[in-house]
Amino acid sequence: MSMAVFEVGAGLVGACVGSFLNVVIHRLPQQEPAQRSLGGRSRCPHCGQGIRWFDNIPVLGWLLLRGRARCCGGRIALRYPAVELLTAALFWFLAVQAPFGAPLVSEGSALSISVESAVALVLHATFLAILIASTFIDLDHFILPDALTKPGMAIGLLAGAWPGLAGSISSDPGVSLALRTFLASLAGLLVGGGVTGTIRIVGTRLLRKEAMGLGDVKFMAMIGAFLGWKAALLTMFLGCMSGALIGGLGAIFGGAQRIPFGPYLALGAAVSLFAEQPILDFLFVTWPRWQRESALAPWLLSALALLSLFALVVLLRRGRRLS
Repeated sequence: MSMAVFEVGAGLVGACVGSFLNVVIHRLPQQEPAQRSLGGRSRCPHCGQGIRWFDNIPVLGWLLLRGRARCCGGRIALRYPAVELLTAALFWFLAVQAPFGAPLVSEGSALSISVESAVALVLHATFLAILIASTFIDLDHFILPDALTKPGMAIGLLAGAWPGLAGSISSDPGVSLALRTFLASLAGLLVGGGVTGTIRIVGTRLLRKEAMGLGDVKFMAMIGAFLGWKAALLTMFLGCMSGALIGGLGAIFGGAQRIPFGPYLALGAAVSLFAEQPILDFLFVTWPRWQRESALAPWLLSALALLSLFALVVLLRRGRRLS
């Protein structure tokens, strides 16, 4: 099998998984137990009629139907093909750039996949699927369901026994690699959930209202179980940065005031999965060295500080007008 065929196949599998994730996103938050079931035939959300298999083909089905249900003509949201395309793109990228030291070996035109690489790819794909489903459920309902986060924690811990997925917490050769990587996964779960839980408690007491949902704490614990403690902290940093930037811009230009945190954590986790080490190297090696060696560093930092201050003033003024 050639690398190109493998990459295309990963994208196609991702599109099919994305189609299933659309079912998860729609059904899991429902109130009735029967409606939450992920089994059974897909039905039109407008009239309840069963959807034919050829209308359920990822992306292509939506295009052929021109975004309208065949049965009743109801509009099919653009989100359905968007989720399928996003999942396909992430699975394709997972095949192109396998993270955490689980490379695919290309021998000329042939592709050799070890058992370790195959298991790592499946586990990383599962992690990305949970991130995608959680993101869109949180956007719609402001919840991160236990049905995703709790099994995700368990899978992450079990995956931690697989070498290379969450790093290693010790270099002691007297300790088996499986135990070291499992401890790294456990440390990630405790750090991810612990840091987020502490922020939740302190923020709630200071603001005298819930600063962060308990679902975010469980979500970060799940992320830490998969990625390890360093990536968990990086995920929190990236999530806060992206949330402040995107949420601030949305507030300035009249967007919604209530912003779920889960999608930003998911974004940070996906970036950490693929680029943890380059980002850490930039933050703790390249950037400090540039600050020491460049005469422009103080001016750049001052400009960033003034820009941040200006954005904060705009947000405060807008908040006063809305209150």
